[in-house]
Amino acid sequence: MLPQSSGVTVLHLDESLSVQSLPLPPAHEIVHLDDIPGTHGMCDPFAARAIERRLAQRAYRGVTLIGSGTYHYVTYFLLRECQEPFSLVLFDHHTDCAVEPPLLSCGNWVRRALSRIQRLRRVVIVGARDASELSDLGRRQSDVIVIGEEDLKRWSSPRRLAHRILEAAGRYPVYISVDKDVLDPADAATDWDGGSMRLRTLLYALVALRRHRRIVGVDLCGEWPISPVGAVTARSLSEIRKNEAANRAILRALRSG
Repeated sequence: MLPQSSGVTVLHLDESLSVQSLPLPPAHEIVHLDDIPGTHGMCDPFAARAIERRLAQRAYRGVTLIGSGTYHYVTYFLLRECQEPFSLVLFDHHTDCAVEPPLLSCGNWVRRALSRIQRLRRVVIVGARDASELSDLGRRQSDVIVIGEEDLKRWSSPRRLAHRILEAAGRYPVYISVDKDVLDPADAATDWDGGSMRLRTLLYALVALRRHRRIVGVDLCGEWPISPVGAVTARSLSEIRKNEAANRAILRALRSG
């Protein structure tokens, strides 16, 4: 189940969510972050403090819609709010655990979370194409379990895959982060390379997590990037509608009875 303060928070870091028509519940809010400089892809320390201040003022701690995967590092700030030991279940085509310059980024936020968030006890990464970035995590190495893109073929049954995810997450409460680049391009479109997980498999796993673990938070990113010109092209409109359909299904899976 989702936390008592469940609701939906839409982060306005770019325009990618403003062009979608999503069935938001009455308990929702929009947090504007697009006026903060130094946030695109990487987050400088001044931007980080500003983002955390605004996030701290929001009313809901249920589902957070981030927007483009370029801003997936915002999950790091959301994880810092967790008040008890927990597991992170990350659906992503990348491990987001790269060794990069010291700025927090969409490519290294998991590594930073592992090194700085003591309550984060376990990370389960589902759908990653390559786990080589995880070879030098030191003492946290054993706390990361990767169910990679190749493993998805072996666990081809959604039920078996869901069981494996639950087993890997352990008995801790779970924070779920979904980057839609984990999905097959037939089901979602992002500006990163797409994975091979089908939407129905992701939905099955989300429902299993909701039913069998206490959920302390959820976020969703991986929207099609929007520009004043690109938003009106036939391709952009098609990709936006595809992602909107995926978002609707994901929100329904997380919140249905």
